[in-house]
Amino acid sequence: MDRSQTLAALHATLRVQALQTVLLHSAVAARLGIAVTDFNCINLLSMEGPLPAGTLADRLGLTRGGAVTAMIDRLETAGYVRRRRDETDRRRVLVELDPDAAQRIAPMFASLGAALDDHLDPYSAGDLRLLLDFVSGVNARVADATAQLRPSRLP
Repeated sequence: MDRSQTLAALHATLRVQALQTVLLHSAVAARLGIAVTDFNCINLLSMEGPLPAGTLADRLGLTRGGAVTAMIDRLETAGYVRRRRDETDRRRVLVELDPDAAQRIAPMFASLGAALDDHLDPYSAGDLRLLLDFVSGVNARVADATAQLRPSRLP
């Protein structure tokens, strides 16, 4: 394959990877008995730690009023998240992932984590740094594209 064919194949493969991730998250959400957006909230909190409701709304593309509040209420009732006062600013409430919920969810990803480790095993440290740089760059560009499509950014 020449460069243009390889780039086309890489773009197609990235689309497949994105779809597979969406389908995985849908399957996990269904297994947990929650909506995909609710699982996205859990996933975001597991990666970034406690966040204010407004930040969750912005990051997940929800309205800052009813939609994010309803999602947090559902997740809190189901035992996945809890609200707590910010220790540095007592006026602010943070939403955090319940540690017990994190332990219940983690096994759903254990086999995937092991399979990815096996897949990456033959790669050198230098190869892995290159892959990390590539995936980080893709993530940044997807985040930029998402931000551009959010309603507040449209003409």
